[in-house]
Amino acid sequence: MRRCRPFLGTFVEVDCDRPEAVDAAFEAVGRIHRLMSAHEPDSDLSRINRLAHLEPVEVSAETIQVLERSLHWWRISGGLFDVAAAGRRALERGLIPRHPDQPAPEATDSSVLSLSGNFVRLSAPACLDLGGIAKGHAVDQAVAAMRDADAARGLVNAGGDLFGFGDEAWIVDVADPLTRRPALQVQVHNEALATSALVDGSAAHLRGGTRWSSVTVRAANACDADALTKIVWAGCPGLLAVAGASAVGIRHDGMVEEIGEEALAA
Repeated sequence: MRRCRPFLGTFVEVDCDRPEAVDAAFEAVGRIHRLMSAHEPDSDLSRINRLAHLEPVEVSAETIQVLERSLHWWRISGGLFDVAAAGRRALERGLIPRHPDQPAPEATDSSVLSLSGNFVRLSAPACLDLGGIAKGHAVDQAVAAMRDADAARGLVNAGGDLFGFGDEAWIVDVADPLTRRPALQVQVHNEALATSALVDGSAAHLRGGTRWSSVTVRAANACDADALTKIVWAGCPGLLAVAGASAVGIRHDGMVEEIGEEALAA
């Protein structure tokens, strides 16, 4: 059974052997959307962007979890993954809205962000954008919900961030973003695959120019795979080993180039 719904600025597709597990998956994704979407004026993220420079803002434990992981990748990547810098760029490019009472961002990086328990503080006005990691987290949560609903096999794909599980591998085509034709076929078996390209909504999170038109990362979970596509894109493939991940890039000439230590293709 396959269904598709719009969430988190993209289309989320769920394929599963149990209808109730499909419903559970969308409930999980919808929860993440309500908490972490920059487009929702009352989301945790939007409240942070409006108020956290004035006073600590209490948010859900799940939002804290994603913010902690964002700070983790910001620190070890030397700022290559940065939800504050990405938010500022997204706002300037009109990719996300500036809500009423939301100040213009002054901060240029995630050094302004601090967490204490379930409270978030910004030392200066900033515009955080979790679009480079929240989709992956949503995929992981959807898969957990499907498994809790006794699904034996399933696939969740949120705009190129996906996880497939079950006894048999899922065959996934990775398209060349310039031609929209399949350039690589990957077997996904109880693991995540995430792709970022300049032509999709990841543009604000992609820093600098590279020889690739897209980067695809395979990892144990979609949250880390999502973040790592931006880090690898920015020229730091060495961090793939931190997550036990591997990657490939599709070059502008359509050739597929291995980036990690292990090939993705089966």
